Amino acid sequence: GQPGTDPMPHLSRNRVAQPFYLISEADQVIIQMAGRGEIRFRDIQPTQLLLEPGDTVYIPACVASQLVPYGENVQVRLKAEPAVREAVAWYCDCEALVHSIEIAPGILQEGYLAAVHAFNASTRTCPQCARVHPPAELGDIDWGATAAAIRASLRA
Repeated sequence: GQPGTDPMPHLSRNRVAQPFYLISEADQVIIQMAGRGEIRFRDIQPTQLLLEPGDTVYIPACVASQLVPYGENVQVRLKAEPAVREAVAWYCDCEALVHSIEIAPGILQEGYLAAVHAFNASTRTCPQCARVHPPAELGDIDWGATAAAIRASLRA
């Protein structure tokens, strides 16, 4: 999309569950283009929705959401432009917040990758039930390469 377009479309293809919940200070919309999966929410009902091609899901500001594909998915996420603050968070099965990080403005994929590394380097211990969480798995998510490609396109 062109800078200044509001909302700004962001295309993503994924086969691996988003390794955290994403929280944005602005409303977002997910459009499921291909594949099946689900989106999970915190603090709102329903707590999850199945995603089929053609589905459009409104995510209110400040609601944590996590995308979980069943096989390969293609989605368009409509986000505010100019960009607003985002954070990522990990929660325990007991509902407690285990870890959260605000993502700096700029190339979001760099922020997401740094957040996963920071979570993995932390104790990952639930403050409520003391469960130690496993490191976040990225699978074949290659935010480093995506960020490099975005950075190169900005120089062009």
